[in-house]
Amino acid sequence: MPLHQNSAAQVVTELKAGRLIPHQLAQNQRDRIRRVNPKINAIVAMGDTPRADIPGALFGLPITLKDQIHYQGMRCTFGSEQHKNYYPRSTAPVVERLLSAGAQVIGKTNLPPFAMDFQCSNPLFGTTNNPWNLDYTTGGSSGGGAAAVAAGLSFLDIGTDLSGSLRIPASFCGVFSLLPTENALPNEGMMAGEAAPLKHFARLGPIARTPEDLDLAWAHMGDHCSSDEDFKMPDVFWSTDGAGVDVCTGITNRFATATRAWKTAGFHLRQQQPDNFDFRRARRAFGEIMGYETGALMPAPVRLLARLSGRASARRSPEFIANVMLGYRHSQKRYNAACAEKRVLTAAVDAFLGGNGVWLLPVTATSAFKHMAPTSDRNGVRDYANPLYINRQPANYFDAMTAFVTPISLTGHPVVTFPLGLDRNGLPIGGQLIGKKGRETHLIHTAKLLHSALDMGNCPMLMTK
Repeated sequence: MPLHQNSAAQVVTELKAGRLIPHQLAQNQRDRIRRVNPKINAIVAMGDTPRADIPGALFGLPITLKDQIHYQGMRCTFGSEQHKNYYPRSTAPVVERLLSAGAQVIGKTNLPPFAMDFQCSNPLFGTTNNPWNLDYTTGGSSGGGAAAVAAGLSFLDIGTDLSGSLRIPASFCGVFSLLPTENALPNEGMMAGEAAPLKHFARLGPIARTPEDLDLAWAHMGDHCSSDEDFKMPDVFWSTDGAGVDVCTGITNRFATATRAWKTAGFHLRQQQPDNFDFRRARRAFGEIMGYETGALMPAPVRLLARLSGRASARRSPEFIANVMLGYRHSQKRYNAACAEKRVLTAAVDAFLGGNGVWLLPVTATSAFKHMAPTSDRNGVRDYANPLYINRQPANYFDAMTAFVTPISLTGHPVVTFPLGLDRNGLPIGGQLIGKKGRETHLIHTAKLLHSALDMGNCPMLMTK
């Protein structure tokens, strides 16, 4: 088997045994990047020179970082002309932990400007293509990392997620991602320049090709002990109700096929969602909090201009943009009310999951689509007046992308996104598996068992030399 087709866990085992040497493995990946990356444009900068001997439990595992994450001495552009010459003065704490464990950074991965789109393109580096089909989007904003992992350019990528930025690319590229519990990891080192981190929602997490690799990354990213010794298969609740947003039949059919396979395999499943959890309320609270906190980074006149210029977009996107614009009003009273709503809705999910439950939802309302150009782009703030089509009906771009992810961003629960199968175009469809707070290892193991019962092929580009 070519080295790039091995999992991160497999190559760490080989490194530990001395059958692989760190600098040879890193050089192998650099060579593959030079051969394959021009086709997908996932890696936008090369990292450290391969080293011969690296101490730590990862023994020199090559990893990549989203080009939003600070790594001292290496340019961090955020996909923006404004920051094309920015070099962080320090390294993100989560990356420091991985480096201390023996990882080595071999590259940076692509993203949209300021991580503010659900596709992956920017004026500095261009567009990242989906390695399953180059005509299709990878999703965003961690699209470069998901494509790099799917194609075997990276064994592990560290990305970020505010409103689906890990989960959407993982779903569209057929790989795994972990969105950790909110505040489980330090979130410093992911904001443009030296800006302070947001109070809510923004989280770092790994993208990997296998659940074992997620577990490997998680074991070295935080202050915790990775163990599933007390694992008990949970009750699996699932639903595909978009609560006002239509879901494409390709996704609902894939969920039906997967749940049949799981029932045949003996898993206990129930089609159900929390009685007291309202998706529309959750989307509204998320938008108001996000708009308030990101709007605080703008001068008041700029925020007002954004509201005025965004009126048409808000009308087209009642479930996402309109709610963010409410937050841009910068009302402390409304912000406090949204935070109170966050606590209520979080408690509803906590009660629903009980002692040992997980909840499976779609990631998006549509599967991967062909590259789609924005109808306007103001310094990375993009609008899409042209619709997507779901079940032959027009659907707003932003609402279709965020209908299922922002409610879970709001509650702060951990999520493992994993592949469920392929759509009729041969593109992956993923599901987001939501678990109890602080039980990431249990959630990863659950995803591993569920995925093992499904028939999912490898990315064609991964299988090429």
